[in-house]
Amino acid sequence: MCHNLSNKNKKIIQKGKVLNSMLKVVIVMVCCSRTKQSFGIRFEENQKGQWTADWAFAVKETYAKKEGYDHNTITGTFMFESAYPGCPYCRAKSIFKCDCGKVNCWNGKTNIVTCAWCGQTNELSGRIETLSAGVDY
Repeated sequence: MCHNLSNKNKKIIQKGKVLNSMLKVVIVMVCCSRTKQSFGIRFEENQKGQWTADWAFAVKETYAKKEGYDHNTITGTFMFESAYPGCPYCRAKSIFKCDCGKVNCWNGKTNIVTCAWCGQTNELSGRIETLSAGVDY
């Protein structure tokens, strides 16, 4: 089962510890469903528990691991700013999260999706409850 974008209740957790509430910007690693290339999405917490994606950029997975873009978990309501440019490879403006825990871009049209990370094919259902993210300094 894969989940598409949206959720409630915010917490920022790093290795089991809640982080300082001053943290307001994180990067979520995503893989393009079409090209299988990785990229980051910048999420900013505009209000408590409300995360908005406002930017996406190409980034190599090795660099993302080095930067720790998967060391935190955020929960809350996730949305996209109207100016969000979409996936840097295919311009898809939404995401889905696979059962493997990884995030992929999504065109918002199909309900059957294949994860670019693990190859699993599933039908979308539910909402994204958490995203792995890294701090953007």
